[in-house]
Amino acid sequence: DQWPTGEILHDILMNCPALTGQKDACLKDDNRSILKIMSTVLVIIPAFNAADSIAELIEKILQQPADLDIAVIDDGSTDNTGEIARGCAVTCLDHQRNRGKGAALCTGFAYALSNDYEAVITMDADLQHDPLEINRFLQAGGDAAAIIIGTRRRGGAMPRSRRISNLLVSFICSLLAATKLTDSQSGYRLIPTRVLKELPLDSLHYELELELLIKAARAGVPIREIPIETIYGQGRSFIRPFRDTIRFLKLALKSLFW
Repeated sequence: DQWPTGEILHDILMNCPALTGQKDACLKDDNRSILKIMSTVLVIIPAFNAADSIAELIEKILQQPADLDIAVIDDGSTDNTGEIARGCAVTCLDHQRNRGKGAALCTGFAYALSNDYEAVITMDADLQHDPLEINRFLQAGGDAAAIIIGTRRRGGAMPRSRRISNLLVSFICSLLAATKLTDSQSGYRLIPTRVLKELPLDSLHYELELELLIKAARAGVPIREIPIETIYGQGRSFIRPFRDTIRFLKLALKSLFW
């Protein structure tokens, strides 16, 4: 089996010794139908200065009927995000400095692979992803073969700058992946770990989510979409549409030589 490779994975293994820990293998013995669909799922939450929202998000995830484990990746927060996450009795993996969302996701992916999870669900820490929709991801990805993307409507709650960026990036990403991607920038996803084993991932920032889709589509991995609620609250966003769009365009050029 092959983990995500490249410079990023070396940094992960050197700086995050918690990856060597073992997952608690005890699953609740119940007859919930959702557990028959997918039994070992890790929710990965990259978090940077998310002290105001992380506890509420974890609580809402734990209230869902599916039996889920949670790993918060504290990406060098300067507040007490990590302390709060540990207080909620979930796994918390620390970056000593802020390294970017892509690096945080790869830390979570490596942890999921080392602990034999069947799939991961990625969620943002700012409450823009509704945990009530988790079961819909599990049902849509029940065969553990496809990546499931939660797609948002571009109208209404989505800010204008984000709509323009999302439309442009999704169009280019669709061309590079040779498959239609309605919302390539959505971070609410279900990803089978057997897909992660085969994909070398190297990006450090938000463009990693796009790198994953392009490489997965080119490898023949099915990509499915389900509609999700578009939520934009008062929390601070660390996305910079112009800067991150430029990073994606650089990734797009690089992808021509993969």
